[in-house]
Amino acid sequence: MGDFYWVLHDPTGTDLRSTERFASKEEAEAWMGREWSGLVDEGAESVTLFEAESKHYRMGLHAE
Repeated sequence: MGDFYWVLHDPTGTDLRSTERFASKEEAEAWMGREWSGLVDEGAESVTLFEAESKHYRMGLHAE
């Protein structure tokens, strides 16, 4: 089990849930590339990538 995971946020910024853990940043980003549309359907507006407890970055899931 790795240390990378995503936290999904609703439109107000409230955390919805965390994802499974990934072994690397690249694996987590590849998963996001495959799954983002399903996450939008689930109600996620944005996601934040964490490594352990350190925040890497936050991004929106909707095209501008």
